[in-house]
Amino acid sequence: MTSVINDSSLPSGVRAVTPNRQLAPRHQGDPSEDEQLVRKLASWCRANYQNAMPESEVPGPTDRERGLLAALGGVARSLILPHGQNTFELLPESVASWVGRGPLLTQDLLRNLQAALARDSDPLAQVYERLVSAPRRRPLGTFFTPTAISAYMKDLVRDRIPHAPRTIADPGAGVGAFTRAALETWPKSEVHAVDVNVVTLGLLAATPTIAKGLSRNLTLHHSDFLQWLDSTWSQTAGPRLIWGNPPYTRHQGLSAEVKNFAKYASGDLAPGGRAGLSTYFLAASLAKLQPKDSLCLLLPSNWLEAGYASNLREHLWRSVRRSVELHIFPHELDLFPIASVAAMVIWVGPERRLSSPLVIRRLAGDLESGFSTINHQEVERKGPTPANFYFASARKPTLLSEEPSVPLASVAQIRRGVATGCNNFFLLTDEQVQGMPPETYVRAATRLRNVVSDRLDEDAHDLMGRQGFRRWLLWISEADAKNPVIAKILSEGEKSLVHMAHLCAARRPWYALERIPVPDLLFGPMGKGKFRLLNNDVGAIPTNTFYGIKLRRKLPSSEPLEALAAWIRGASGQDALIESSRQHGSGTLKIEPRDLASLRIPASLASALDPA
Repeated sequence: MTSVINDSSLPSGVRAVTPNRQLAPRHQGDPSEDEQLVRKLASWCRANYQNAMPESEVPGPTDRERGLLAALGGVARSLILPHGQNTFELLPESVASWVGRGPLLTQDLLRNLQAALARDSDPLAQVYERLVSAPRRRPLGTFFTPTAISAYMKDLVRDRIPHAPRTIADPGAGVGAFTRAALETWPKSEVHAVDVNVVTLGLLAATPTIAKGLSRNLTLHHSDFLQWLDSTWSQTAGPRLIWGNPPYTRHQGLSAEVKNFAKYASGDLAPGGRAGLSTYFLAASLAKLQPKDSLCLLLPSNWLEAGYASNLREHLWRSVRRSVELHIFPHELDLFPIASVAAMVIWVGPERRLSSPLVIRRLAGDLESGFSTINHQEVERKGPTPANFYFASARKPTLLSEEPSVPLASVAQIRRGVATGCNNFFLLTDEQVQGMPPETYVRAATRLRNVVSDRLDEDAHDLMGRQGFRRWLLWISEADAKNPVIAKILSEGEKSLVHMAHLCAARRPWYALERIPVPDLLFGPMGKGKFRLLNNDVGAIPTNTFYGIKLRRKLPSSEPLEALAAWIRGASGQDALIESSRQHGSGTLKIEPRDLASLRIPASLASALDPA
């Protein structure tokens, strides 16, 4: 029998569990059988509301949501009971306590749930997402891995690993997509599911495959994975595999305590201070790998080029005796709801006698049909470490004009738009601004796709309003907060814990957004083959999805600005932008503010924009 280690006393801090999967539509006209079950389970939890779980057990949700999660413990209890009292004894103490507090399901609802789980549906994950709103799932990053992704990774590992691992670790196990796959694929291996979230670990234990495995070769750990890796990993038998979906929490969401321990756990591979938690998981895991160990993780792909991960890329570049593969999903595949970043999978195999190239596979597909390789690239790991690991095909160099040029920064300021910290609160619809003092909100530019033309003028901005888009930005000071209407809005925001979001908590007062100058042009920093530029005719304040271009001089005529905009949109400007950009996995191009500032524009344009 495998003993259960309860590490709940270890400091875990605020961190994510597992990203994620989109919810089924709540209001679809003809809900599927699985969706009907999810609705019934959510309704049952609401009808059997319990005393709220302690906030320390599940940081983020409101008191009411923690009361619903307490009821959800009864769902887990109902599923575990048929497996006998012995199964309860194998749960970590904190998980067993949560499971034991909830009421039992009706027999009909239990039978329907068991049938859904038997056909590989995931109602437990969906119920959790239904009971706790997305903003309040973020402190623990509780989002779940899509089946198509875990299936792709299962095939990847099974095809490449030379021998069945004796030990498998699932970091941030969530409700157990990778844990279940491990038990099915390597039934003789010791599997360790590690998570800090009591509720998701309890739901994992309640699924039939897991409940059966607990009495055989599965161990649940209520623990921070980095703590577990540091204290327990070396005691497990090799060869070993670290396999799963680490938590995605941006660096702003990490406490100093968590960040300091993450650096310690990563050792010489510790990334820079702007690294998110998933990058620390990668670094710490790589640091712990023994020669026969392997690793396969689903990660946001920004570490492939970010400066904070340069030492990680250096390590992988020099580890020529290990096979290293980067599988890059289409950029438009939005797997991480808490940030618009692309996703990728990294495979690091055991050491071999001969050196091997770095393999990059660019993928196509979707969450319904699955994924396949559309581009395969092998790069010999010789010479200096490349600046990034995207390895985009070399572009045809743009022919340089003989006309003198100067950087765009010589005539304009370039800066990101406003980072609100909670767009759902600070960005408002027409309906929401009704009755508000006009000086407490301003026009906003939020998404490129909300503007069809190349001008954000009165007509375009009004159209956003008629379409129900958020086109206003809350723009208030401490004096405005004394107005009863605004005071009520702020009170509602505090009830929803908006003031505790990282960026908001760092502001004084929390609702006073950074005041930036109104840009003349709005630039979209990402595109496929072309970058968009909007004339900001209405003087909108952009959010951080845009870069703002503000001329250094106020001009008597708009003609020079129009000429600059036309040049940037034209072939010469677009070619220059493409040369300054970086290519992400699916061919999406991205340009950083400093690169846009360095964009070379014709000197004749600059003279008109900044006359002597």
